[in-house]
Formats: sequence, structure tokens, C-alpha cells
Amino acid sequence: MYFALAGVDANPITLILWGIFVGYVFTSVGAAGGILAGVGHMSIFGLKNANMIKPMNQVLTLVSPVVGTPLYLREKRIVVPTAVALGVGGIVGAILGSTLSANYLPDMATFKPYFGIFTLGISLRIAYECTAKFIDGQKEVKAANQRFASKVKELKASGKMNELKEIGVKFNKIGIQNTFTFAGSEFKYNTFTVLLTGMFVAIISASLGVGGGFLLVPFLTSVLGFPMYIVAGTSVLSILVSSSVSILNYLSLGSSLDLQFLAFELVGVAIGTVVAARVSKYINARYMKIFLALILFYIGLKYVLPLFGIKI
Repeated sequence: MYFALAGVDANPITLILWGIFVGYVFTSVGAAGGILAGVGHMSIFGLKNANMIKPMNQVLTLVSPVVGTPLYLREKRIVVPTAVALGVGGIVGAILGSTLSANYLPDMATFKPYFGIFTLGISLRIAYECTAKFIDGQKEVKAANQRFASKVKELKASGKMNELKEIGVKFNKIGIQNTFTFAGSEFKYNTFTVLLTGMFVAIISASLGVGGGFLLVPFLTSVLGFPMYIVAGTSVLSILVSSSVSILNYLSLGSSLDLQFLAFELVGVAIGTVVAARVSKYINARYMKIFLALILFYIGLKYVLPLFGIKI
């Protein structure tokens, strides 16, 4: 089937299957959805317009935020003031990143190596998450998350979800310096730090045409020390804001979306998201991450090495 705007021939079934893969990996691993979407658009389906690829990547990464944000809000798993600060910084960063990328990375010759450098970085980060050191450091956090999840299930079963506020996110101080409690533990952070990080992450993610979770999640967990149970929702809400702004800005700068092409991919991403939610718990997450890290490392090299006259 020929897609006029994208300027390529593609089998709709292949588009759906690739979407399933992207959705599954993004949901089960929690990162690299935009990177995989970009790889598909550039290397599998052969799109040639870099400024079309960027917003189309981001459209695919919006599936999880659109579906997940209401759920996380209901379960009080979003640190709303943190997400707002990230989102405000993200609006500025998304406009800057997409504008700079549209003007200075307008073609595949300049965009691919740039994309490849960050793909290499993400592959190394995912590989690090597979090491014994990282896994051991997450045991206490996972245990706390599991205790909270068990309590949520217990309250749901008993019809007492109104009691969730007692153990969920509860702010004691909001301003420049913020303090909140979650499941009995206290957390503190500076609003300016979060706002500037949101802007920086959005500049990078908008210029690449990705969601930015690969940068936001390590910041929220490693720098701010938030437990993963509230990190996912907080990052998803800010990504929803920054990615939406980035897409709109690309369109205002003259980029276009092949909606027919995207429709098939979105069907696949939706299916992959549902499948991952149901079966990922039966698949070893570490092996999945190792597999993904190897794929991304190879892709990163493939995009970067031509700068040095080397092709693989």
C-alpha cells in the first residue's frame, strides 16, 4: 500500500506488527518506545523526511500517557506538583527542542547520527539496569512498591479506596522547597531543579522525536529518590504535556503527519500495550532488557559509524 504523505510503500500488516512490538517493549520495559518508533520509520519503512519522522515518533509514544494518566490519577500515583513543574519546563523545552531540530537537523544526513548517539546512550543505560549492582539497589524499592500495591488491592476489594489518601501522596509543603509523604516515607525536592530538568529533558526528547522517559525516570528515581510506584505516573503526565507541545510545534513549523500510516501503527501499539500488561509478568524482565540493549547498541552504531566512514 502506498502512503502518499510519507512517500513510501508499506504493508499495513507489517505496520501493525511493528506497532505491537513497540507497544509491548515500551510497556514492559518502560523506555525506548520513541527510539524504536524512530528506528522503524527510518530503517524498516524508509521514511526520508526527518521533520515528519520526529512528530510521528512522538504520536506513537502518546498512547501510554493518554491511557495511563487517568489510571495513575485515580490511584493517586502521580506527584501532581512535581509533574506540573516538569510539564511547565517541558513546554518551554519542547518548543526550543523541536524548533532547533526542525532548523538544524532537517535531513537524514544530520538527524540520523544525532539520533544514533542517544540510542547508544540509552542502550548503555538499559544494560546498566541489568547489572547485579543496579538490581540489588532496587530490591528495597521494589519491596516497598509491592507493599503499597498490595494495600491498594486490599482497599479496592473492601471498597475503602477513600482510605488510600492516608498512604498515598500527601503534600506537607508546596513552594520552592516541597515536602510530601508517601507510604509513611518523607520526600523533599526543589521546584527549580525539577522545572529546569523538565526543560532540559524536553529539549532533548523533542529534538529526537521521542517521549523522554529514558531521562525522566532515572532523574526521579536516582536524583530525587522517588519510589517507582509514583515515578511512572509522574513522568507519564509530564511526557503527555511536553510531547503534545512538541508535536504541535513541529506542525506549526511546516511538518506533516501521515495519519493513515500512523493509524495502522497506533492499532499495533494499542494491542502491544494490552498484551504486555497481561503477559510481561511471565517473561524475565532482565532478559528482555538485555535483548533490547543489544538491539539499540547495534542500531546506535549503525547510525553513528558512517560519520567515520564505517558502515555495518
